[in-house]
Amino acid sequence: MSLLSDVRFAFRTLAKNPGFTAVVIVTLALGIGINAAVFTLMNTVLFKGFPLVEGNDRILYVSVGRGGVSYPDFEDWRAQAKSFEDLAVVADLPISLSDDGGFTESYNATRVSPNTFRLVGQRPIIGRDFSPSDATPGAAGVAILSYGFWERRFGKNPAIVGQAVRMNGAPTTVIGVMPQGFTFPERQDLWVPLTPTPDLQKREARDLWFAFGRMAAGVTIQRAAVEMETIGTRLEKAYARTNQGFRPVVQNFAGFFIGPNATMLYGAMWGAVGFVLLIACANIANLLLARAMARSREISVRIALGAGRWHIIRQLLIESLLLSAAGGCGGWWMAKLGVRAYELIANPPSYFDNVLDYRMDYRVFAYLVIISIATGFLFGLASALRLSKLDINAALKDGGRGSLSGARGGRRGRQLASLLVIGEMALAVVLLAGAGVMIRSFLNTYTADLGVKTTNVVTMLLKPPKSKYPSLEAQTSFFDRLITRLEAIPGVESIALADSLPTYSTSRVPYGLAGAPDVDELQRPKLSASVISPSYFRTLGATLLSGREFNATDRISSIPVVIVNQRFASKFWPGEDPLGKRLRLFDGKTPGAWLTVVGVVSNIVHYGRARPEFDALIYLPYRQEQAAFMNVIARTRARTGGLETAFRREVQALDSDLPVTYYMSLADRLSWVYASSRGIAILFLIFAAIALLLASIGLYAVIAHSVSQRTQEIGIRMAIGATDREIRKLVLLEGMLPLGIGLTIGLVASLAVNRVLKAALVQVSPADPIALAVASATLILAALLGCLIPARRAMRVDPAVALRHQ
Repeated sequence: MSLLSDVRFAFRTLAKNPGFTAVVIVTLALGIGINAAVFTLMNTVLFKGFPLVEGNDRILYVSVGRGGVSYPDFEDWRAQAKSFEDLAVVADLPISLSDDGGFTESYNATRVSPNTFRLVGQRPIIGRDFSPSDATPGAAGVAILSYGFWERRFGKNPAIVGQAVRMNGAPTTVIGVMPQGFTFPERQDLWVPLTPTPDLQKREARDLWFAFGRMAAGVTIQRAAVEMETIGTRLEKAYARTNQGFRPVVQNFAGFFIGPNATMLYGAMWGAVGFVLLIACANIANLLLARAMARSREISVRIALGAGRWHIIRQLLIESLLLSAAGGCGGWWMAKLGVRAYELIANPPSYFDNVLDYRMDYRVFAYLVIISIATGFLFGLASALRLSKLDINAALKDGGRGSLSGARGGRRGRQLASLLVIGEMALAVVLLAGAGVMIRSFLNTYTADLGVKTTNVVTMLLKPPKSKYPSLEAQTSFFDRLITRLEAIPGVESIALADSLPTYSTSRVPYGLAGAPDVDELQRPKLSASVISPSYFRTLGATLLSGREFNATDRISSIPVVIVNQRFASKFWPGEDPLGKRLRLFDGKTPGAWLTVVGVVSNIVHYGRARPEFDALIYLPYRQEQAAFMNVIARTRARTGGLETAFRREVQALDSDLPVTYYMSLADRLSWVYASSRGIAILFLIFAAIALLLASIGLYAVIAHSVSQRTQEIGIRMAIGATDREIRKLVLLEGMLPLGIGLTIGLVASLAVNRVLKAALVQVSPADPIALAVASATLILAALLGCLIPARRAMRVDPAVALRHQ
């Protein structure tokens, strides 16, 4: 028989059993679909890089181990590195933009080297690219717009090219528009050329985000990293004062933008859905084994008529491959839905994540084809091998009553089914335990004490341009007037200012304590510092433990003061009264004035996006220390909604060119901070739930099939006096044995597998006993439910009917 004939025969065979075929296809679509979805996420995050960037895999990102990049360092890298065709540098630029067509708004802009777009292989669709002359000091301001910004703000009017807009109060000419879908290195509205101003030309000024370059032909990332390390060592020796400890670090897209745990987390998710697919395959293999009983006579007849063993195996594998192909098609659509759901629900709404291209490409399609074929072979091989070794005489003699090779073959079939169930149970435990520790980790993060009360608190960010507010007095005067106006709004209880919000990073500044021996500038330690207004602690609900808060007299002309948190006091002055103690901050070699401690406050979390913890922190009065931007924090008497318009109106009344960068409740901001860990925990929970469902269904199918095969035996037991309790015990023991073995294997395996997640866990052990206990209890409960239905069916067997069974 030809291969085409085998395929047609397989179609007819599957069509005769629509219920069985539908169950298998849906199960496969579920298993293959979530695998393809997770691989799509991995492909996007770890392999694809930026959309419309040419040769993402050849572009490397260069930063330093701590701090930003220095422009003179970048020039030295560019001049000395041979591993790159060219290097460019990137820096962020918060801007406000105004024109005749709309109000002043805040947008996302990036300063880039003039060669940036050429390096990434793109050019404007209208207008021109940056030229080196655009980046010379004193050159007229120019900008290139993103397609989305051009569409939103200017209605895709091509005449905007050549027109001038006001950017941060200065006239700027639009010279081009980039292609639709292009954005680099995050979701941008526009780009401007990076001009090496005198401030940037200082080697100690590390105000640039990162450098990047395209590797030269034949160069590997390892070779580029070694060369940049060598250049960094050379610069450390040449500029010991400014470059000590600032060696360049070379990373690919995933390492730089996603983070060091990206491969581990997405690899763990990939492994989790691989377990789900294995459970699905085990389920289908059990279904095929059960169906093989009914097909034993059909296969025996075909063998008796001359069909060889290989032909039987081929025929059965073709049926399996057709099922897996149909499951793969369903999995394709399920994967698309899953990725879309991830984008909308689990994915944190940050500027960068909106850059990622989650569309399925050739890699995903190839992966889908491979796992569909592999799955077909995996679940189909066991039944194919079993049926190909039929004892023809026994099968024909039994008349198709379910014997594969007599009683011995039936026992082997049941043993194989039990082994598959044991595997399902073990994999389900591993997934449940992994989901348990991830959820516990997220809850530890989300419910951690932040040291503030977030109810009825709203925040908005303002970035007064230094060109308009050059001095501390000018900035302070503006914010004093703004606080007065905002506090007059009905419903507002108090207003505060801070350059950093809870859970967000703060400035790190070198310091020295009074009485402590002075140290070399390069060895001087740093601490976290935040600039705040007097009502900051009252607005956030923090507790003043001793001393006083800042007040209106704490100005630049008065005695410099500082407030420290409890962590700082206990770390540096244990057992002593911190009030009256002194410390000072340093700007390079220049020491600042001595700051006198006037208060100690309760701890507030900073640097806690992934791991909430209290840092030693000092607070400086905003009337004594100028900040580049300020968060306005408002505590309201009722719900926080309905005040945004009033807040924006008051800002515009004081400065019509100053935009509100964002307006958001503090609770929503914290929710955004934890969105990533919440999304990962949700995904693991979904995977574990699917695995639990499939494992329970698999156990139910095996026990139900066993009960149907043992109907006559059960009838005999009941006829000679077995009670319902004894029958129920008989069935439950048959199900609990593979459960117990699988549970034991799974718990041992989970102790090893969960160690992979250790780097992502917060205040929870990979061997967390609560997570393991809940996983075990959940699986036992699900398995009991899977066994009870067949047990109840067995107890209802009529002995008279059972004795005539088969």
